[in-house]
Amino acid sequence: EYRKYEGRYDPDPLTVIGHYNGVPSLPTSGSYDVNEAYLELSVPIFAKSALGEKLDLSLAGRYSDYSTFGGEFTPKYGLRWQVTNDFVLRTSYAEGFRAPSIGELYGSAARADLQLFDPCSVGLGGTPPRGSAANCAALGVPGGFQQANSQISVTTGGNAELDPERSRSFSAGFVWSPWFGSNASWSERFDVEVTFYRHHIEGAIQAINAQTQLDLCVDTLDPLYCSGITRASTGAVSSFNNRLTNLGSIKTDGWDVDLFWTLPQTEIGQFKLGWQNTFVGRYEALGAAGQKQPQEPGVEVADSSIPEWTSNATLSWNLSNWNASWTVRHISKLTEECGDVAAFPICSNQAEGTNELSATTFHDMQVGYKVDWMKGLQLSAGLNNVFDKDPPICLSCSLNGYDASTYDIPRGRYWYVRADLRF
Repeated sequence: EYRKYEGRYDPDPLTVIGHYNGVPSLPTSGSYDVNEAYLELSVPIFAKSALGEKLDLSLAGRYSDYSTFGGEFTPKYGLRWQVTNDFVLRTSYAEGFRAPSIGELYGSAARADLQLFDPCSVGLGGTPPRGSAANCAALGVPGGFQQANSQISVTTGGNAELDPERSRSFSAGFVWSPWFGSNASWSERFDVEVTFYRHHIEGAIQAINAQTQLDLCVDTLDPLYCSGITRASTGAVSSFNNRLTNLGSIKTDGWDVDLFWTLPQTEIGQFKLGWQNTFVGRYEALGAAGQKQPQEPGVEVADSSIPEWTSNATLSWNLSNWNASWTVRHISKLTEECGDVAAFPICSNQAEGTNELSATTFHDMQVGYKVDWMKGLQLSAGLNNVFDKDPPICLSCSLNGYDASTYDIPRGRYWYVRADLRF
């Protein structure tokens, strides 16, 4: 297989100088091509034996040659053991890579105003700076400096020197479809799926956390962290360049636990329940120089989070041409650092300087009808966020006091209509 990717961005002059939305954005363009060859094999080991119903081995390999960084071979191995008719064990191991995209390679600088706390600044309550006085002085920060604005403009953008991300992934689990849940009075089909996963990524393409970069610059004076940060004569940060790089590594593991239940058909219709859960046990990220990144399960930091538990449950109903569903989306609680806000009573735990974002649950509903006289026309109407739930207030977030990467935009309850036509 041969593929070629090309991309370009040509903003108008007002956008280039930042007069369109206050954020300067420069033109850019780039391209790359790739040649690939791959092979997939399915190897039956046994069937209908004393060890079970069936055991299959899957093997796959892919060689990719990118014009931007060269060639790479990635294998995948898997086993699927049908122990009985209603119980399956499965496991897989794979190596992979992700080539940087055109935007990551050639993207022009973009600016974001982030909520950052300068270690060289006196705190809001008059607390002394947490950074070394000698190091702050070496950076040109005068004594008694106090940060005037907690939002600091940070620019980020592409890096043509990026290497691909490389990964190793392992998963193991089972699927149980008990015989007593099939074609029974209470169940047409019942399935339980449990999977353990572990992923290890080397050279992950990200920008180092901006707060971490600022802290490490003050703590170490290392040009690796300080070269992109300049200060005005007052000591305030005047420019902050936070480009994409290949971080050291990301390690994460956890569990996916899913349940699917199809009830028997009745005069009032047929109901189905799907309940999908993800539990994150570990998330560790290290920068290219080994610096630990602040992200971890259950922590809100840098306008983003990794909840320890996320859950989606959907109850659907079908009767003739009618269908409906009710969906529940749950996000477990998070904890954030209050920073200077710890001096005010809005922080839930002032003694420890932390604030809790409570667990949040959203409800959505939808009703639909399939029109017979126009084959494939599905009409739907829905109401999302039925109970008008707001996301929890985030004291450390820079975007209107909430985490836009984890929660819905706080627009409250809203409805929609949709028509889908399939041929």
